[in-house]
Amino acid sequence: MIKKFEAESKYKSYDADGDGVVSDEELARAKEFTDMELREEKAEAQKRMAWVAIIAMCAYPLISLLIPESKLQTWGSMSDMIFLSQASIVGMYFGAQAYMSRK
Repeated sequence: MIKKFEAESKYKSYDADGDGVVSDEELARAKEFTDMELREEKAEAQKRMAWVAIIAMCAYPLISLLIPESKLQTWGSMSDMIFLSQASIVGMYFGAQAYMSRK
């Protein structure tokens, strides 16, 4: 089935061979390309989240040097959950990467 679009249509960029007609194959190829871009963006966002978690885990002990001694008890009790949650993010990222590389 052949589809023709208006001259200024946003779908005009899908016309790979420039014949003025967008075929089902060209639409499918454009959809695959869009899906691939979205997967790459998702992977980049996950990588950034993992790096932020790693940096936060490294910065937390360094920041504790600046905390007054009277507040260290509260600061220390928060560290368990913070490290657990940050390590979970990093672990899930690396686990997902290892799983996807085998798939």
